[in-house]
Amino acid sequence: MTSIPVRPAQHGLWINERLAPLGAIHHMPFAVRFEGSLDIPALAAAVADLTARHPALSQTVRDEDGVPVLVPGPIPELAVRRCDPGRLEAELAVECAAPFDLQAGPPARFVLLRTGDRSATLLVVAHHLVFDGTSTDLLLGDLSTAYGHRTGAGPAPEPLPAPAAVPAGLGEAELAAATAHWSDRPLPAPAVALPGLAEGAGDGSQDGVGPGAAAAFDLDPELRAELAVTAEKLGVTFFELLLTAVQTLLLRYGNERPATAVGLGTRGPDDTGRIGMYANELPVVTAPDPALPFGEFARTVRAEVRACSPHRGVPLARAVRSARPAVTAAPVTVTYRRRIAPVDFAGVRSTIDWVLFPGTARGAFRLHLLDGPDRFGVLLMHRTELLSPAAAERIADHLRRLLAAVVAAPGTPLADLPFLGESESAPLHGPVPAADAAGATLPALLAAAFAAHRDRIALTADGRDITYAELAAAVGGLAARLTAAGVGPGTVVAVCAERSAEAVAAVLAVQWAGGAHLPVDPAYPAERVAFVLGDAGAPLALAQRRTADRVAGHGRTLLLDDLFTTPAAEVSPAAAPSPADLAYLIYTSGSTGRPKGVEVPHGALAHLLLAFRDLLESAPGDVWLAVTSLSFDISALELLLPLITGGRVVVAGEEQTRDGRALTGLAGQYGVTHLQATPSSWRLMLDAGLTAPGLTALSGGEALPLPLARALRERVGRLWNVYGPTETTIWSTAAEVPAGPTAVTVGEPIAGTAVLVLDPGGHPVPHGVTGELAIGGAGLARGYRGRPELTAARFVTDPVTGLRLYRTGDLARIRPDGTLLCLGRIDDQVKLRGHRIELGEVETRVLEHPAVAAAAAAVSGSADDPGGQVLAVYPVWRPDVPVPTLSELRAFLALTLPDAMLPGAVHALPALPLTPNGKTDRRALPEPVRETPGDEAPGAGADEPWDEITTEVAAVWCEVLGLPSIGLDDDVFDLGAHSLTITRVAARIRDRIGAEVPLHVFYEEPTVAAIADAVTVELLTGEQ
Repeated sequence: MTSIPVRPAQHGLWINERLAPLGAIHHMPFAVRFEGSLDIPALAAAVADLTARHPALSQTVRDEDGVPVLVPGPIPELAVRRCDPGRLEAELAVECAAPFDLQAGPPARFVLLRTGDRSATLLVVAHHLVFDGTSTDLLLGDLSTAYGHRTGAGPAPEPLPAPAAVPAGLGEAELAAATAHWSDRPLPAPAVALPGLAEGAGDGSQDGVGPGAAAAFDLDPELRAELAVTAEKLGVTFFELLLTAVQTLLLRYGNERPATAVGLGTRGPDDTGRIGMYANELPVVTAPDPALPFGEFARTVRAEVRACSPHRGVPLARAVRSARPAVTAAPVTVTYRRRIAPVDFAGVRSTIDWVLFPGTARGAFRLHLLDGPDRFGVLLMHRTELLSPAAAERIADHLRRLLAAVVAAPGTPLADLPFLGESESAPLHGPVPAADAAGATLPALLAAAFAAHRDRIALTADGRDITYAELAAAVGGLAARLTAAGVGPGTVVAVCAERSAEAVAAVLAVQWAGGAHLPVDPAYPAERVAFVLGDAGAPLALAQRRTADRVAGHGRTLLLDDLFTTPAAEVSPAAAPSPADLAYLIYTSGSTGRPKGVEVPHGALAHLLLAFRDLLESAPGDVWLAVTSLSFDISALELLLPLITGGRVVVAGEEQTRDGRALTGLAGQYGVTHLQATPSSWRLMLDAGLTAPGLTALSGGEALPLPLARALRERVGRLWNVYGPTETTIWSTAAEVPAGPTAVTVGEPIAGTAVLVLDPGGHPVPHGVTGELAIGGAGLARGYRGRPELTAARFVTDPVTGLRLYRTGDLARIRPDGTLLCLGRIDDQVKLRGHRIELGEVETRVLEHPAVAAAAAAVSGSADDPGGQVLAVYPVWRPDVPVPTLSELRAFLALTLPDAMLPGAVHALPALPLTPNGKTDRRALPEPVRETPGDEAPGAGADEPWDEITTEVAAVWCEVLGLPSIGLDDDVFDLGAHSLTITRVAARIRDRIGAEVPLHVFYEEPTVAAIADAVTVELLTGEQ
């Protein structure tokens, strides 16, 4: 029996078939639909003529010492059966997916489904091992000719010339050239960012197979003609233009290195006219500058395609050691085929479905482009576990829009080519604000509440209850003193007070007087307090006797201690501020080491309060537990919302805010109905046994991990996850977490708020694609105090809608249900236990220590366990200065940084890891060293003796690789192994030791030790 060695690409395909179940991924089905008097015996004879003419259609695979060879097998024959017309498509789908036995054969089948006396459909399914796209044209052409001859309507087909010599394997020069070509080129990432990817699908490998679906459409003939003209003008082929468009789309989806696998033909002159598998798939990877004009990028893609063309005969897994056999060279595949003109079958009308989807898809999606004389068809085949049909249709729509934009202006920069429809480019809007939100300010809202709820308890602090009437009198009296001191709209008044009723009244009094309060934490370092007061230009401060020294020397100070003991008459707001006037000024961490002041106007503050009034359905009976420092902007919600709605604020003491048991006790003691806290604080309370079915919980300030959300939701009545930066006034989005949540999002915009997710160029990204979250609407701050350049950089205007936006620096994407998922930061800002920290500010302060030559900072630990997270600094010490201890370094930093920004770990490095452009590579920073007593000594077990099986496995590897010896833990791919040697080793292990080791084992852990373990397991399993 004559055997033919498989070609390299066939060998890779056969390996993949053995590695894992692939379903119908390598099936290549197409169909001919007949109308008229079909001569079925003639068609059967024509099929016989065809299969005799093309031996590939009857070849099977045989294993010879681990090497697959092709041998003649059963010849496929035409199967004919009746089919109900209503069942035709279902029957076609079943036949397309029916498996092949490549060892038994045949690798192709012909099925004629008769749906009537004058209607039938011929389905042809061939396995890719013996078939390619060009083979479809050859088969249809030869079958048509043979059918015409068998019906007497035409001559017999011209005989094919004798086949060429048996193909040889890869030559050393050919392999060396391919290896050199790929040595300096990046390989595709295992995953690609796409709009509409299933949750989690973008985080792992997408190079597998699975059940799929297909989105099909025809390119508009006029657009197709214009694209051809554009390609000619740019000096590229039509396919290269289309490939450039796909890569541009991937770039706009957030892939910095767009990668596509492309199918390349390997037919030589002797293979013309022969059915068979003459193709290979190779990756095209680029790294375009988004500012590059499309036309220039097309020429870059052309150069890359043509550079790999000479190596089209060498599979990637053979040329690149690190590459493993895979069903696709990249998660996204583009195949292009010019098809022949429709063929005629004598005496009947026929239409051809050139490509049918077999039901299984590979990678993330495959774009099959079929360019024919009558139409240009596009088939987007995708795995439904990764992309829904709706998501695939959106990608197809993006491609059509992008191609139209390319035709209109091929010189447009890649970043500016439009491709989104109106539904995806428009902002997401929250509900319409309440009717009373227009023109609202906090003093006006407070005045109404003071008048309506005089005898209700407004405030509980330090063991005393204060009614709304008493609070109004104290606020009015202090406001009168402030007015007399010159406070009016726009005047900044510092409030430096410990947690108390006086601190709350001080904030309200500043508002009542029309001014803007500036919270100053008494625990802040003196240097930081001095900077904040100086930068804000506050002429006046409110403080207690025990905190007055913190603001001394920075203008006039009014004391608060006798606020509720000195009788005062109620007074009306002195100077009603406008919504545009400043309500408060709050300082956040700065990336350059300099804190920045955010200016929030009255209209933004009132908008936030009224939006949450309606969202939470606030009522006079509500009781809020205030646990947040005044210097943390979210404190405004828990203090002010209850006070404008007739509710009650219970102020937790300083020590109580850090004690989960104390907070839980306060909630029970006062019947607290609402509590806002960071996830870190919620953990404290859960650990203390919090169970409050009547409580509405708000979690914000940092990411809410799913396990915590589940645990918290079980213990409270309602749970809201809230999100928002200081620059958009406390919270901008909200999501109510259901019972038993499967995901945690930040929900949708609150009333009067709009959001967009933008790419680096400021264009909206498609729904489902990660980008920078930008927020606009009524909650926007005025900007940064005294920082016009920074304000202009972060507060921008959308050129399409005219909407003023704050670019948050937070990464997000819009889910299919319209909710927002937050995904971290694009810069060096972090949130730790609710505090916003710019790592750059920490690093700046560390560098001021005389012992530090260079420094980096990072948060270490899992986001799912914030209790275990730590802020770590990585100093490079100067050789001539004594090295400080962690305590000494923290004490030094405490002179300028607040407690939340002090490091919990110090990990010295000899040098900082750098990115290629010379910046600190934070991702390469090690976990900070922590002592772990009892750790096993490194290298334990490395000197274990080699047993008989290990020795035999090593001997096989040495034989196949031609090595004198091999180490127990050597990576065999580093020693020259590839897919062909793997199959040889597997065959010899089977023959010598009697163990059938699955091929995937060789790729998952390619060492002698691991493979010997697998052999042992196989032998033990076989004995049972």
